[in-house]
Amino acid sequence: MLDFSDAPYRYFPPKPSRALMWLGGQVNRRRLLPSPAHRVAEIRLEGEAERARELARRGERLLFVANHPTHSDPQVMVEIQRRLGARTCFMAAYDVFLRGKLQAWIMQRSGAFSVDRDGGDRRAMAAALEILGAGRFGLTIFPEGNVYLTNDRVTPFLEGAAFLGLKARKELSDPSTLHVVPVSLKYTHLTDVRGAVRARLAEVSRAVGEAADPDADPVDELLRTGRRLLTKHLRQRGYLSRAESLETEDGHIVEVIKEGIERIVAGLEDKIDLQPKPADGLIERIRRIRGAIHQIRLDPERECDHRVAASWADEAILAFRMWSYASPYVTENPTLDRYAETVEKIAEDHYSRWSQPFGPRRLTAHIGEPADLSLSMEEFSRKARNAVNALTRSQEETIQGGLDAVNAANDCEGGAPF
Repeated sequence: MLDFSDAPYRYFPPKPSRALMWLGGQVNRRRLLPSPAHRVAEIRLEGEAERARELARRGERLLFVANHPTHSDPQVMVEIQRRLGARTCFMAAYDVFLRGKLQAWIMQRSGAFSVDRDGGDRRAMAAALEILGAGRFGLTIFPEGNVYLTNDRVTPFLEGAAFLGLKARKELSDPSTLHVVPVSLKYTHLTDVRGAVRARLAEVSRAVGEAADPDADPVDELLRTGRRLLTKHLRQRGYLSRAESLETEDGHIVEVIKEGIERIVAGLEDKIDLQPKPADGLIERIRRIRGAIHQIRLDPERECDHRVAASWADEAILAFRMWSYASPYVTENPTLDRYAETVEKIAEDHYSRWSQPFGPRRLTAHIGEPADLSLSMEEFSRKARNAVNALTRSQEETIQGGLDAVNAANDCEGGAPF
């Protein structure tokens, strides 16, 4: 499975260099974005872009929050901020730094620093607060935490970004200000890539033991391959017998997937001796499980449990990825964009590697109204939890609203029915 690492955590601090950030911005827009790895042929800014540009020009402290639909988002945000005249540091998953010493060195000099998404990472939080407090650079956070490949719909935001913004503002002396800038990132295909999409789905179908049917309904074919892939993963980990499968005539596929997730989550809670809270949903239970596994793997006194904890981590990753499938995302609106990204997700989960985009894409960044956190200080001082929750939900709704607005005006091939 892709996109989650359970290697022992190592902190990589930010070491921003303005010269290297400028150079990286030039290489990014000229080389990286048009490359086969990203295929971003066009970037448009809309919404409150001029307001954000004005704040950057005045040297205001800025915290950018954006949805995280693809693996191209950091590169796209670098170009968006270059156009806005803003330089920011990035909070990034620590496993990205583990891919090579040179990559880690470049990322740190570009202002990126690591965070352990499943544990209370005090060093990352301290670095974020220091960056926002100093005001030399802004800060960029993706509150979804992971890439789920559901561009038209945000997944529930984690509250860390809102907490950091409010805490940083509280520690500033008046009349200093700090604004949160919400950014809705929407990618759409500029050309008809249906042939390439169906070819990749057929390839995965054959790999998981399904005979591709070129005459079948495309959505039915997609669901059939997805069910077979998830069945395979659940059988490999002992959550389904050889006789069982996710094939069903009676239940909706979403409910069937949730039942599979429940099996994994309940099994892990039993193994780790973790009691779920009554109000917790599946996603909260999965996150708590991953946090507990990380603590086990970081504890030198529990070295004897490290090997089995690695297998638990793999199962938790499977549950996390299955959760991202548990929505009628394609069936409710089977556009080319939604269909293609779901095929991309299935391919990634089978091959455990990124898939290159199918064709050239337009990225529209809808900039929401920057939120002055000074207006939230009274509530944050009185009841911090309420203020953090309100800001998180507000930014989540603003970014979803931006996506909806971009989609309503989408005139590209990607917005058409598959």
